[in-house]
Amino acid sequence: MPQDPEDLLADWQWRVQQRTEATLELSRRMERVDATARSADRDVTVTVDHSGGMTALALTEEALRRPPGELADLILATTRQAQSRLAENMSDLVQNLYGWDSPTTAFIADAYTKQFSTRPDDDRQGRDR
Repeated sequence: MPQDPEDLLADWQWRVQQRTEATLELSRRMERVDATARSADRDVTVTVDHSGGMTALALTEEALRRPPGELADLILATTRQAQSRLAENMSDLVQNLYGWDSPTTAFIADAYTKQFSTRPDDDRQGRDR
């Protein structure tokens, strides 16, 4: 039996509205995600926001006694660790909303992992949080 075109249109509009609301909620939640990493020696702590940008940097007195190049390398390595943790946090967030088998989860997790993958030489640094 053929369906009423108005019913089909109303159903389609409802589904579009539901997806729009879910997408907006995901966006709001993603904006609140951050990640923090601490160097193995605990001299450097870095926090990054949802886009991977540094929002906080804490250095101990010991860190400030390092040669500038060594300190810079440690800050960068710790930042990469925080960004790697961010990718994990984003994957967890999307998975909790959409499930692991969702194309949305796969797309976002893959995008963050590609953007913020940890390099093998960074694995020496510790992570917290």
